[in-house]
This record gives sequence, structure tokens and C-alpha cells, in this order.
Amino acid sequence: MNKIFAFLLYLMVVATGYANATESLPSNIACKGYTPTEATRVVLKDLAKIFAKMPDATGYKFQLRVDKDIKDGSFGYTVNGKRVELYAGDEIGVTHALYTLLEDLGYTFDFTGVTAPVAPGTLSQLTTKRVTPRVRWRGIRQHVNFPMDISSYPIEEAKSYLEALLRMRFNKITFHSYPQQWYETEIDGKTAHAGHFFYGDTHYMFDNDMLKKSVPANDSIFCIPAAEPIFHDEAARSRFAVNWMQQLIDYAADLGFYVQFSFEPRVVSVEQAIRTAEDICRTYPRINALELITEETGGWGPHCTAEEVHRTLDSYFTKEIASDTAVCAPIRPEQSDLNALYTQIGIISQAIARMQERKDFGPQLKLGIYCAVEPYMHGAYRLARLALPETPVCIMPSHGSGSTATAFSQLVTSPDDMRNTELYSWIEFDGLMYLQQNSITGNSRVMEHIDAILPGEQYSSLLYNHWRTAENRISARYAMESTLSGRLSPDSFYTDYARRLSIQDSKLFGRVQTALQQANDNARNHLGNIGFCWVGAWRDGGSFAYMDTTRVRETRDLYMKAGEHLTQLISGIEKEAPAYYYLAFTGNRILCSVMYLDAFLAAAPIRTIKAGANGIIPDADKARVQEICDRALLHFEQYMDTHARMMPDRGCEGTLVSVWNAPIRGLKVYRSRMAGVPLETRPHTTTPVDAPPLPIFYGD
Repeated sequence: MNKIFAFLLYLMVVATGYANATESLPSNIACKGYTPTEATRVVLKDLAKIFAKMPDATGYKFQLRVDKDIKDGSFGYTVNGKRVELYAGDEIGVTHALYTLLEDLGYTFDFTGVTAPVAPGTLSQLTTKRVTPRVRWRGIRQHVNFPMDISSYPIEEAKSYLEALLRMRFNKITFHSYPQQWYETEIDGKTAHAGHFFYGDTHYMFDNDMLKKSVPANDSIFCIPAAEPIFHDEAARSRFAVNWMQQLIDYAADLGFYVQFSFEPRVVSVEQAIRTAEDICRTYPRINALELITEETGGWGPHCTAEEVHRTLDSYFTKEIASDTAVCAPIRPEQSDLNALYTQIGIISQAIARMQERKDFGPQLKLGIYCAVEPYMHGAYRLARLALPETPVCIMPSHGSGSTATAFSQLVTSPDDMRNTELYSWIEFDGLMYLQQNSITGNSRVMEHIDAILPGEQYSSLLYNHWRTAENRISARYAMESTLSGRLSPDSFYTDYARRLSIQDSKLFGRVQTALQQANDNARNHLGNIGFCWVGAWRDGGSFAYMDTTRVRETRDLYMKAGEHLTQLISGIEKEAPAYYYLAFTGNRILCSVMYLDAFLAAAPIRTIKAGANGIIPDADKARVQEICDRALLHFEQYMDTHARMMPDRGCEGTLVSVWNAPIRGLKVYRSRMAGVPLETRPHTTTPVDAPPLPIFYGD
């Protein structure tokens, strides 16, 4: 035991101290072929914790080896007697070999941390394993744009999020910045400041006592806590935002991630697009790639004529490209958005071409397209591939994993296109942010299409959008496993994940997840942005007055079904079991989803109240509006109270603040506009609001 203690103590000292080869490693750990940095520090820290509970680990010697001849991202381990070799083509791959070994001993790594097995395996049971990932570069696309994502995290918590990705064996991350969020640039001789968090929408907390109690790190404005004291100083806030992102990017690079930065030039001159790209590269010199991407195209942009679109094509592209059948196919006599989309691809392609001519430019350049309108996306993709045939094209062809899988299969149909295309899919959809989601079926179909087009050939890059962390534990786990191993059926995944959490009834666990998937799909297909967390969507009241109530009830019933299955499942699980908190948390968020939909159903009758011929709503109807809105607001209070009972991370706090500042605020706007009630007035009704007939899972 003294030997074990000494070994662990040394590990912990090393793990907290060294950042380069100037400090020595423990005597039983050797690094070969590379200089250990931050990724190895994380490994040593984890070994110190895990091996403390593995007495059979004493006496083993570990060699961490980088073999530069391994180019495909393969990693593996060999256990021979008391010698363990962990190898890969780079340092981050060596860490992935270690976490694969630990996973084979029964440990499970998720967004939320590590789950230890009830009965861990022993090193002596292992022999050899080599993993050649199905996807070479796999990871996360962070939009860092909403209160529930890491853009509200203190920097150390954001770094911990990166460490969780490392343990899950992801190796790539894209940070996307909308204009004036995470970079400064010069426009018309003036500095366009960064620091416009959450699109510049201030998320206040001072007018809700529950928020102030539930979010202790902030006083009156929800943001990165250290930014709040300088929030109203635009220049200081800008410097803070850039510094925060610099630290995060540098740490991602230190851990060995392939780091990509993405921005939207939008409709500017080619010269301005290049200037902004240069500013970003100076600000973040450690990025591996810079992606110039179109702004989101959903058919709501400026109207244009066919003549305008053709003029745009002629001005940016060769005659052959401008007249291409696929490029011209979506052009109509009059339509929205297409000219802006094609203009942006023209600007981006010319800017990239000019920067590629400079051998000293720095990071790899990529062209990105974000477009959810199917015919537009087909034309835009063809345009990008013709304009820059040797440049990777990054695509976000729809919203949500299911519709992305469909769009992807229709858009990328040849091996050559597949080899030159990076896909962004979804772990969750931001239009359903206040509901519990499950994206697994759609992402399974994504992998099926990759296998169909590139059978037996490694795919280059696949990343996933998400914002919330704890809520997406299982979907993120599936994304990780499928990009490593290839096609993985949802049922097989559920069975294995249940086993890892020591859940005996894997079939019932699968039924919970299947019902959640059905609820997710019904909401995505029929309820649009019912849970959209952008404040601007609620400024005029939001979607309460037009959301399809039949579909709302259908979706509610599916969440209730998931909750009923989960209630049955958790009843047989002890609170000390590894699965209990996860299942209780899932139950909590299912219940919140039901309450959220109940609020919409309660608010729906306001659509029946109309102003008279004089434009005035009668007093009796005003009273009815107030009663309708107040009842719906009480449902939202139930939501917030239930949600606040289980908030394991900062993102959960952000969701709570977002609900208050977006849909609740929107409903109060309706109440104020139609009934004349001041926005700050608390809801009141003489009729109590019933809670859904499901247990409230607190996790205690």
C-alpha cells in the first residue's frame, strides 16, 4: 500500500505542476516520440484518481508513445505482463488510447464526467486493441451564442468542458462567432467591438427573486461572471470577450484539438472579408483552420428577381459556373434570400482564392454554407464546389439531426464530394431549447449515408451543434461512439449504455429513449421554433397565438409516455446506483418539457380574442386575456421551479434565465398589448394550476 500511495502522490504532484518536458514524469511512466504537454497532464490527473481505486494497477509500467507514421488518427493499447503501451500518431491520440483502455475496464466518459463501474475490470484482463476512427476529425461546433452554452461559463469551467471532450475521444472543435461577438475588426475606419454576448440581448435577472437565488454568480445581468462588472463599458467588454476566447482556443490547442474558427463575412466587399480574416488570425494565431461561412439562410431575407441573381453570378463567377444547370435551378422570377446567399458565396470564394495565393497566410481556409432551404442549398453547394474545387466545403444543410440526415443524403452523393465536404449535424436543435431532446436516430442515418458513399473509407470531418451539456449526455455519447466505430444502431447503443450504467432493464431504458426521440421528432417537424431561445423571437409576443395546438398535445403525450416509462424504470433503482442521478435528471427535464407545452396550451385561447372595428379590445375580453395569460404564466412558474431543482452545470442556469427573458417575457408582451397590464405585474388567477401527473424527480 505504501508503494501505491507514493505512486499516486507523485502522479498528483506531476499532474498539477508540469506543462513541458522540463519536469520529470513518474518513474513508471515514460513518453516516447513526443514532449508531454497539457493532454498528458489531464491523463496523469485522471490516472491518479482512477488508479487509487484499482489496487491491481501497482507494479505496472506505462509507455505513452507517439508514432508519426500513424496518419489516420488510429490509437490503441497493448498490455503485456506488467507493461502497458499506449500509442497513436499524436499526443491527443495517446490520451484517447488511455480512455479507451479505461472504457474497456468499465469506466464511462460523458459530457457530465466519468461514471465508475460497480465492478471495474483489471489490467490483467486486457491484451491489445487498436481503434481506427470511422471519422478522422470528430467533435463539436460551438456557436457560443446563447445563455445555456459555454459562452456564459467562467473560463476554468469552459476549459473543463474541453477536457470532457478530450476524455470522450473527440479531437476537433469549431468556434463560431457571429458579428461582434468574439472578434474585433475594423470597418470603415472604426473598430467593430466584440463582446456582444447573446446577439447583444441583455439577459436581466434583477426582476426575479428566484433567478437571483438560483444563479448566485451573477448580480443583475447573466453573462460570464467576470464580465458583469465591466458589462456597460463596451471597449472593456470587447477586450474581455477576446481574452476569454483566446484562453479557450489556446487551451484547446494545448490539449491537441484541431481548432477551427468560423465567421460570417455576410454582404461586404471582398477586401473587407479579407481584412476581417486577417484580424481574426492575428487575434487567434493558434487556430488550424479559418472557415468563412454564409449567414443562415431560411427564406426570410431580402426579395430579389431572377435578373438580380444572374447579375450576381456573372459578377463573381466564370460564365461556365454562372450558367451551370444545378446553380441556376433554384432561381425564380421573384423570391427571397437567394441573391444574398449567392452574393456571400461569391465574396467568400474570391476572398479565399486571394488569401490562398499568399503562401504565408497561415491556417487552412474553408468555405461554409448554412442553408436550410433545400433547393437553395443544392444550388449553393454546387456553386461552392465549382468555384473552389480543392477547398473543403463545410455544410449545415438543415435544422436538427433528422432533417440534416435527409438533406445530407440528397446533397452529397458522390465519393469525390464526400471527401471534400465537412458536415455539421446536431446533438440538439436550438429551436427546441427548452424541451428535452434526443437526436440519435438522425445521427445514425448520417453515419449510414457516409458508409453508403464511402464504404470502408475513412470520412474526414463530422461535428455536432449543441448548447446544453447535462441535457445532452446520451446524444453526445452516441455521436462519439458512432464517429469512432461507424454505423451503430440506436437499439444496440441503448442496450450497451444501460449496461454501462448498471441498468438491468435495458429494454425499458430503450423505450424511454425511443419515446423521447418521437417527442423530439414531432416537435421538430410540426412545432418549428416553439422553444427558440433567441430573445428577438419573443419581442412581439412570440408563437403563442399561432402554434398548432393539436401537435402540441401530441408532443406532450409523447413526453408523458417517456415519463411513464422512466417512472417505472427508476422505481427499481437505488439512489446510490450510478444511473440514478442521470435518470432522475432526465425525468426532471421530461417533466419540464410537459410543463412548457402546458403553458402553450393554456395561452392558446388568446388567438380567439380580436379587436373590434374600432381597433379596441372590449374590457370584458381584456379581462379574459389577462386570465388566459396569467394561467399560462403560472405554468411557466412551475417549469422554472422544477428546472431549478436540478442544475448540475452553468448551462442549466442559463436556460432558466433564458426562459425568463424570452417566452415568459413574450407572453407578458401579449398581456400588456391586449389587456393593458404592466409588464412587471405578477400573474394571478383564482383557479389553481395542476401539475402533470408524473413524479417530480429531484435527485435527492
